[in-house]
Amino acid sequence: MSTPAPRLPKMMLGFVIRRCTVELGRMPSAAEFAAWANTGSGRDTHLFGRPISENEARIILRHQARLVTAKSAAADEQYVELEPSAFPTANVVSLAAVRARRTR
Repeated sequence: MSTPAPRLPKMMLGFVIRRCTVELGRMPSAAEFAAWANTGSGRDTHLFGRPISENEARIILRHQARLVTAKSAAADEQYVELEPSAFPTANVVSLAAVRARRTR
């Protein structure tokens, strides 16, 4: 049996857009983002595996929180799924209890 390949890291599209923004010095338009993703940064391949159109770039710019797999995700750009126990509960307030106190 072979060992399964490790999963590629995930990152939000906003991190990809931020890379383009840094290179341009400002937020890109859809046309600028498409051109950058298709040929920018001296890459020999397309950023998304194929050329993207201006309409696709417009959609990407609107959905920056969407997770995508990314070979080039830096450690600080990678999405990490946290266990529910990782969140502090000491400052959690029950809204039902607050409503009950307010109605008294």
